[in-house]
Amino acid sequence: MFNLLRWSQRCLAVMMVVGFSLSQAANSSYPERPVKLIIPYAAGGPTDVLGRIVGQKMGELLKQTVVIENRPGSGATVGFTAVAKAPADGYTLLLGDINLSVNPFLYKSLAYDAQRDFAPIGLIASAPLVLLVNQSSPAKNLQDLMAMAKAEPGKLTFGSAGAGNTTHLAMELFKSKFGLDIVHVPYKGANPAINDLVAGHIHIMVTGLSGAKSLVESGKLRALAITGDKRAASLPNVPTFAEAGAPLPEMKVGSWWGLFSPAGTPVDVTLELQKTLAQSLASTEVRQRLKDLNIEPLSSTPQELERWVAQEMSIWGQVIKRSGIQPE
Repeated sequence: MFNLLRWSQRCLAVMMVVGFSLSQAANSSYPERPVKLIIPYAAGGPTDVLGRIVGQKMGELLKQTVVIENRPGSGATVGFTAVAKAPADGYTLLLGDINLSVNPFLYKSLAYDAQRDFAPIGLIASAPLVLLVNQSSPAKNLQDLMAMAKAEPGKLTFGSAGAGNTTHLAMELFKSKFGLDIVHVPYKGANPAINDLVAGHIHIMVTGLSGAKSLVESGKLRALAITGDKRAASLPNVPTFAEAGAPLPEMKVGSWWGLFSPAGTPVDVTLELQKTLAQSLASTEVRQRLKDLNIEPLSSTPQELERWVAQEMSIWGQVIKRSGIQPE
């Protein structure tokens, strides 16, 4: 009986080694066909543009086409769900963003679990957010604006690209941090809100630098502060929130993006994708194209991206709770 047990154990060990070797051999040829990159937003936006730039370069390095598939809808949940339910073989990837950390607090029910259903691959990039006022605003700096808000609570308004959007949550963080009463006016997208800010129908907006830079340079809008721990090279005269006297360490960046695959993706495939992503982001061509968009390339290990998402969930969960936003 003892010999039979030892023989069985040896057989099991051999089978495990052979199985692992076959699995490694099967994955060593990855990718054998085109890879799909799902972008959970409509074509033409910053996330889509970023995904196409990085996807093209990754395809060159992988020697396979990276096919972009836009799956917009419901605060990115349509695209997130599609990836969460896809086979975990490395052939369906997600360009995820801050909504991956925010949506669990904005929706009563989701068809995916943000922390369990995705395998992190690596951070891709970040971009700052800038706080803007109309050029005719009496607020010449951030302290002026805060004084105005405190002097007349509830009088000032701020626009956003929609409830729960980064442009909304960043202002809610700013408000709660410094005890300001500023009324939220949600729009269906950033452009209508920016247009109303230019027209003077709302008083304030926080939005991505890429969409605001030309309006600031043309004198139609005034930038009072920018997120992050350093000034933007494209707007060097705009102080950070900390420099403007209102530190927001929680907003270490404004927008961020990372690459994910379905949970259970083989480790060697994940590492191959992480290596390819890092090489893509290190290329001079990609870095210049991102710089032109005021987007800063990042890079990380899968473990660092996993910790990043968890930290973002902790921060924004508290912001949403304090702001009183009710899950849909």
